[in-house]
Amino acid sequence: MSCNTVSVNKLLKTTDIVADSKPYFYLQTKWLEDQIMIKLQDSQTNQCYTGSVTIEQMKEAASELNIPYNEYYQECRLALTTYIALPGCSYKLDEEDNAFKVWKSEPGSIPMLYMEIPLKSMRNHYDILDTAVEELHNQNKALSERVEKAHKFDEHSRELLDDYRLCVEEKNNLERRLLRKVAVLLNTKKQKIAELEERLSKYENVEGSKGLDGNDVTIDEDDGDSHVSGPEISRKRRKQIIESETEDEEEYNANTEPLTVPESVM
Repeated sequence: MSCNTVSVNKLLKTTDIVADSKPYFYLQTKWLEDQIMIKLQDSQTNQCYTGSVTIEQMKEAASELNIPYNEYYQECRLALTTYIALPGCSYKLDEEDNAFKVWKSEPGSIPMLYMEIPLKSMRNHYDILDTAVEELHNQNKALSERVEKAHKFDEHSRELLDDYRLCVEEKNNLERRLLRKVAVLLNTKKQKIAELEERLSKYENVEGSKGLDGNDVTIDEDDGDSHVSGPEISRKRRKQIIESETEDEEEYNANTEPLTVPESVM
């Protein structure tokens, strides 16, 4: 709790008198920056008291107990605000000293006076009850506000969940569309590749058949610079053969003509 707050609690009263029902203290505590103020009602007598202790007095008590002040302050706060009782603590009303006392004991040790708040009697017995009712009203109001916030948060969470589901569905649809497009592209590429392979195979078959055709075989000339196809070399060769035969025939005729002797010689 922070400063400037009010708490209402029910504490078990420690008494030497054995009774059929347990007695309690109804305690209202107001936490201020410079002091702690209480209003106390005894369930046995219905007597109400008011009291206070300053921060300086609490620091002196912490010093006497050889306890750091912050630790002491937190322990006192827990002792006064824990429902029924803080473990190890007992609560007594000292009518002779007119004080509300908190005793603390450790296992195997003697109880020691941990906190003491001087008290004064008060006539109005309804202050604590009014404060308790007001505190319950405030708690109920705070609870209603929390419930309302929870409902709003639940509605907002449902809207977010619906939006998330829509996003997931759109994402899945987009992925399916992209996968279909990728599949179409892959099939198209495969088809084009198959067409190219078929065309390449046909081209290779045509080239192979040309290489086996005799008319297309090239013959190197003596100079090795030109290539003449089969039909061309046949025509040239026939021309050379005809010319050679003509020359041989002319030479033969010239050699076989009869020798003519001039008449003067005879």
